[in-house]
Amino acid sequence: MKSFRTLIKLYLNSIFRFPVIRYSRDARERRNAVMGVVAIGLIVVVYGGMSAITSYQMISTGVDPAVPFLMIATMASIFALAMAFAQGGATLSGFADFDTLMGMPIPIPLIVLARFFALYSVEALYCAAYLVPCGVIYAILCAPAWWFYPVFPVMLLLLPVVPVVIGSGADLLLSAAFARSKYKKGITSAIKMILLMGFIIFAYMFPQLSSRFIHALGEAVSVTSRIYPPALWFAKGATGSFSHAALFIIGSAALCALFVLILNRTFLPLHDRLTAGYHVKNYRLGSLRRSGALQALFRIERKRFFNSTAWVVNTIIGSILIAVLGIAGAAFSGTLSVLLKQMSVEAYASAALTGVLIFCATISPTTSCAISMEGKGIWIAKTLPVSAKLWLRAKLLMNLLLVGPSLLLAIVLLTVSFRSFLTAADLLGVVLMPIAALLFTTVFGLYVNACMPRLTWKSDTEVVKQSGSVLVMLLSGLGLVAVSVLPALLSGLHWLTPAIAAAVLCAAAAVYLHLMKNAEQIRRNL
Repeated sequence: MKSFRTLIKLYLNSIFRFPVIRYSRDARERRNAVMGVVAIGLIVVVYGGMSAITSYQMISTGVDPAVPFLMIATMASIFALAMAFAQGGATLSGFADFDTLMGMPIPIPLIVLARFFALYSVEALYCAAYLVPCGVIYAILCAPAWWFYPVFPVMLLLLPVVPVVIGSGADLLLSAAFARSKYKKGITSAIKMILLMGFIIFAYMFPQLSSRFIHALGEAVSVTSRIYPPALWFAKGATGSFSHAALFIIGSAALCALFVLILNRTFLPLHDRLTAGYHVKNYRLGSLRRSGALQALFRIERKRFFNSTAWVVNTIIGSILIAVLGIAGAAFSGTLSVLLKQMSVEAYASAALTGVLIFCATISPTTSCAISMEGKGIWIAKTLPVSAKLWLRAKLLMNLLLVGPSLLLAIVLLTVSFRSFLTAADLLGVVLMPIAALLFTTVFGLYVNACMPRLTWKSDTEVVKQSGSVLVMLLSGLGLVAVSVLPALLSGLHWLTPAIAAAVLCAAAAVYLHLMKNAEQIRRNL
């Protein structure tokens, strides 16, 4: 039991990095760890606030309490499923410490159980952020029976079980299926992106679907019971049905035990399968290609990016959303134009287009963790016989080529589709401001990462999901949206957005010149 507690502590500390915050003498590492915890806390607060507002509005207006529980439990489960699918396999089958663990007198079942519990704990935290406010408001407004208070926490703890099992199980199966393929990283990243984009589309459509549920609980029960029965059991169990609560608790506990048992039986074969390398037979050297230093560095950066599934999933979503937004806007421009006229909000069209484009273009630049992804191999970059300026430019070029084409396509499609609502100044703002925001976040992201690098990591997920520089750039992107949209909306001055775009371009140029001037010192200090 002591070994199990130690493993749990180690895995949770690797996620939340509390020992670094408490004991590290490196101010930079301590700051990065604090920012990672702040990022998790910010997500929890935002989700909790949304859940509280939705629950109060629905219950106070006389809607059956099962409806908000149904909606919020479904959304929490979808989020947990997406998170488990994106990084669950890496947590369960991370073999960086395999040799160390196998050399210790620790049974394999304890290792498997500790890893599952570490993954489950993080997902339970996010699910609690969704459901705790809903449960509190329900208890205050509806005064449920006494057994609600001991049963609801148990149900809440078990809510992530089904999504975690499905998501992480699918991730492991996907990784095992293509483990011996030469292009396993690219294939698994592409499949994950397709499935996660489906999740995003469903998440945007869910509020519209749920508006129908508010008026017809019977329809909600019918639809949800076919799509995801555990959410229905949770909702009915939380609002008075003891049989549904018992079904949810027993079913979730049984599924959890079965999954851990299967994972325990397949842990060693899974290790052999996932750590098997691809070997080319009958290799012959045909020809060698020569290229310039910048092109070679960019090729290395591109390979590093696409070899990290977590990095790809976390950053390429914005680029895909921009392209989808542009194509959808052009396809449904007629319907949207009529809707804007009916709502008498034509004057806000330019602000809406600008804000959405900026948000998608700056949601997560690759430069926010490009230096950190060098990891312990940073010594290679330091000893390369190339200029540090070229090394930094290759990282800037990666983000610009990833997001730039999609952004330009969306700008062209949207400005042509909604030109009747845009003045000359509005048109100039819609074109210039997203481009300026992209350039600024690209160079500023690299500057922030240079100031807050995280080079000692075991899994790339730590860098992509938990580093301070990623959080800073997320907040910077939201700040750019506010700075670009709010002044123009409040003042009504059409020329203000192009003026702000010019200021942002100047700021981007200043940061870029600073990077280039101090490039050698930045690389030397890493």
